Amino acid sequence: MRRFADRYETEVRLGLVAIVVLLLILNLGSSYILQSVQARLTGQIDERLTGALAMAGHYLGKNQVDRMAEDQARLFRQQFGLVGISVGSLDPAAPGGIRFAESPNGLAPDDLGGFSAQDSRRLQQGRFLFRTGQNRGIRYGLAAPKSIEGRGLVIAAVADAQPLAALSRASRMVFYLAIGMSLLVIPLALFLPRLILRPFRTMKETARSVGRLSEAAGDDDVAAVTASYQAIIEELKQNELELRRLYTETSSRADRLETMHQYLLQSINAGVMMVDPAGKVIGFNRAAGEILGYDPADVVGRHYLAGLPEEESLGLLIEAGLLRDETFGTHDLEVVRGGRPSLWLTVGSSLVRDDTGQGIGVAVLFADQTELKQLQAELEINRRMAALGEMTGGLAHQLRNSLAAMSGFSQLLTKKASSDPVLSDLAESIRSEAAVSAAMVERFLNFAKPLTLNTESLDPVTLVEGCLRKIGDRAERDRIAIRFRRPDIPFRLDGDALLLREAVGNVLDNALQAAGPEGLVDIALEAGADGLQLVIADSGPGIADDIRDRLFTPFFSSKPSGTGLGLALARKIINLHGGSITFDKRREPGAVCRITLPMAATVCPAVSSSSVAVAKKS
Repeated sequence: MRRFADRYETEVRLGLVAIVVLLLILNLGSSYILQSVQARLTGQIDERLTGALAMAGHYLGKNQVDRMAEDQARLFRQQFGLVGISVGSLDPAAPGGIRFAESPNGLAPDDLGGFSAQDSRRLQQGRFLFRTGQNRGIRYGLAAPKSIEGRGLVIAAVADAQPLAALSRASRMVFYLAIGMSLLVIPLALFLPRLILRPFRTMKETARSVGRLSEAAGDDDVAAVTASYQAIIEELKQNELELRRLYTETSSRADRLETMHQYLLQSINAGVMMVDPAGKVIGFNRAAGEILGYDPADVVGRHYLAGLPEEESLGLLIEAGLLRDETFGTHDLEVVRGGRPSLWLTVGSSLVRDDTGQGIGVAVLFADQTELKQLQAELEINRRMAALGEMTGGLAHQLRNSLAAMSGFSQLLTKKASSDPVLSDLAESIRSEAAVSAAMVERFLNFAKPLTLNTESLDPVTLVEGCLRKIGDRAERDRIAIRFRRPDIPFRLDGDALLLREAVGNVLDNALQAAGPEGLVDIALEAGADGLQLVIADSGPGIADDIRDRLFTPFFSSKPSGTGLGLALARKIINLHGGSITFDKRREPGAVCRITLPMAATVCPAVSSSSVAVAKKS
């Protein structure tokens, strides 16, 4: 490589000289070929002219004429491919020494301008003269054959020589081109090596300035640059190997960290969801799927509005972070989910930022607090019920004694006033109201006192049908349609039949009142993940948000004639059985009560699409 570099500049010059020589050889060869073709073409034309001149001399000598008939001239032109043929006479006073009565086609007077006395003698000797016209487009021949010797006649024949003229021009062009290229390449051979080597010198200076110049090459620029950049290339190869090793190590470490991150994310019992700036869900752990009821595979990679279509409350948190950079500390949030039960979540959101502080997404952390909220509500109800029991115990005892006295006095007054109908009616009214009040006080006492379960194995279908029979007449009277959907597979539950019948009857009674005349009550009995579910839906006006939290409060009622104990007693009975009773939040009219009770055996019945009409509109 170094020997090549040492001879580089010399070889460049020798190469350019060789190019010049090669070009000259090519030009000389081209000129020789063109001249050979030109000579052959000239010989062919001269042969035709010679034949035409000889035949014309023979014609003139035989016919002893000084001119050539037009038809004979046309015959010669066609036979020998001539442009023109004519007969003239030697005349020293004429241009070129020859005078034509009629100049042949293509032959101008200037073409004969170089005709000399020697040429005249040659013609008189019977020799042929051939020349190319001044315009280079014709070639003509002159002759005074022996057949017309002594008569002073000269025959001129003219042939088309355009190809000959083209070859002549091409030959001249090649010659001039050879001269021009030689003049151009010779300076290049002198100065081009310097131009070629200038970048090498620049690279050499650059390598020297950064301390990477190889001094082993001496003063030779090309050798120095070559050696220096060879060393740099070797160093780059070593660096590439090191970078590959570091990349492999870093990738392996990143994979391990990603795996550890996934393990950690999936091991957290709280729900974790991460969304990128475009709104695409990039993280959704197992706990999040279990809490919200989604398969993480159906959520990750989709927009949060498409992946979580029913989670409007969580969507608002994510939207606030993405659009307004707003975050929310840990707080309790009720998640309303359309037709599914609501959830109570402890939720917090935060912005995820990179090392430059640029936001790269939103993270939402949440935990299911629904069961805790239910326990808190039950504890509060139990506390209120205990206080209510203590208060109503003494109060109801006093009221019962007073009502018994009122009932006795009213009966005595009825006997005394038997002769007075007006007074007798008033006494009977007092006794009737006292009986109603006594029944209500008795109901208060039953509600306040502790309940005892007489547990037995029950068929829930039979239990519901018994409740429906009690309200059948009322439903028929008010033209209320009742649909009851039974499960396909029978199952049983353990509970107190009387208490459960009272609880379900209270809920059905509220549903009938809400549905009103011409209304509809839909009942479904089905098995869920938490146990047996009895769903009672009505077509009434629904539940206002301001009274939803007070529905199970004792003595609260939205109806003027209600006592406020029906739903409270139903909840007390259901809770005593280890179940729950809730009302779903719905946007459409109507209310949905959901009673959940533990089943006696693990069965998963499929809900039948058939329905039984207990009462129809008539």
